[in-house]
Amino acid sequence: MKIIISNDDGVKSRGIICLAEKLSEKNDVLVVAPDGNRSACSHSLTISDKIKLNKVSAESYNCYAISGTPADCIKFAKLHFSEFNADIVVAGINKGHNLGSDILYSGTVSIACEAAFFGDIAFAFSAFSLGESNFSLYADLCEKIINKLLPLSEKGDVWNVNFPDESLGEIKGYKITKLGKQIYTDRYEKVGENEYRLVGELVDHDQNDEDCDIEWIKKGFVTITPILLNKTNYQKIIEVKEKCEKLL
Repeated sequence: MKIIISNDDGVKSRGIICLAEKLSEKNDVLVVAPDGNRSACSHSLTISDKIKLNKVSAESYNCYAISGTPADCIKFAKLHFSEFNADIVVAGINKGHNLGSDILYSGTVSIACEAAFFGDIAFAFSAFSLGESNFSLYADLCEKIINKLLPLSEKGDVWNVNFPDESLGEIKGYKITKLGKQIYTDRYEKVGENEYRLVGELVDHDQNDEDCDIEWIKKGFVTITPILLNKTNYQKIIEVKEKCEKLL
């Protein structure tokens, strides 16, 4: 199988190296990742600036670093390395969770969504991380999850997968579940003359039910959420369509 791998932490991140090394044991792997950290870039693309491409040394797979965003990496890989003809696209392993509403900001999840635009099956893997996490263990789990979900997937499917805090002990199991909601105490902190930095902490709230990724991850489960690219609010269409069309 041919696999494109990317991330938003940068091509030298421990997570992507462990993932690429593991998946390249049995597959043909092409890594195209940012040349530095691009966390929280969401699905942005480089339009006005040039993109630089550099070959990166790797023993068991071809690896390239580009100066663009995570979404740029997949668009570039699919168009510039079109002869590679990947079977799937894998993002991660991200250093830190991408849970609930946070996926809107995630470069990791946006990699998978960009791949889905091309009709590829895509996986976004993220892990709780404070300092050095056991990315080798996570990489083994990634392979297991890919092998299990791939036969159940169709072109354009996106799977958002999060691994729990390893300090909680052994993984309790796996949950196919929906996204929850993350709320932060966001504020802009002054750090210099006319300079500010966004800071904030997670807030406990009661807007999630028990069956969502945020709640299951706290209990030590791996969470798996299938994501749709279509953000249409179909219920709202039903509610307002007749009233609006009569006004127009």
